[in-house]
Amino acid sequence: MIKILTYINTAALVITVAGGTFLYTQRTKITNHIVDQALTVIKGAIPKTPGLPSSTGPVNPFTK
Repeated sequence: MIKILTYINTAALVITVAGGTFLYTQRTKITNHIVDQALTVIKGAIPKTPGLPSSTGPVNPFTK
């Protein structure tokens, strides 16, 4: 029974180390993908700003 638990524990350790190594080596790619998705969502949520007028009126509209 102890041998079986030892093999299971060893297999779990190997899988954990392999998964951690994979994530560590791919962290830049994963991070860039998440940032790109976040920017796409944020850009879609921000409304388009209106353009500036070509001319404006006087500073004080009550003086002539």
